[in-house]
Amino acid sequence: MRRAAELMADLPAANLITSKGDAATQSVLHLHVHVVPREAGDGLPLPWTPQHAARAAVQNAATS
Repeated sequence: MRRAAELMADLPAANLITSKGDAATQSVLHLHVHVVPREAGDGLPLPWTPQHAARAAVQNAATS
């Protein structure tokens, strides 16, 4: 976590993401951290954002 914080210090914007447990979308059974550099308008949806819900709705409609 310290190294992730050091890496993020040089970025103008970023998300720091880790997940624990199935309900939190953990898919790798060890601790890992994602440092995700961000830019305004990058379109990257995260699981807790309205963008993610909109993309999921489109995908669900396409498979129904």
